[in-house]
Amino acid sequence: MVEVFVSVFQDEAIVVKSLLQSAGLDPEMIVDGMLDINPLFSVDIKGVRVCVAEDEAEDALAIVADYNSRKGSLEDEED
Repeated sequence: MVEVFVSVFQDEAIVVKSLLQSAGLDPEMIVDGMLDINPLFSVDIKGVRVCVAEDEAEDALAIVADYNSRKGSLEDEED
């Protein structure tokens, strides 16, 4: 498995996992030590990792890069 995305917020990792699944990939979310305050907005101090099989890594990284660039442009618009 290859790590393609990490976030301290579970909800963001779920969004990325869904994007990868929509592209026909088979991602897995790996969570080590979740702080259970609210299941949707839980925080993991080590980060929630989204991983894919090695043969899917290139496609997954391209999707994650696109997600990050779009997220960044939305944050710029809010400033």
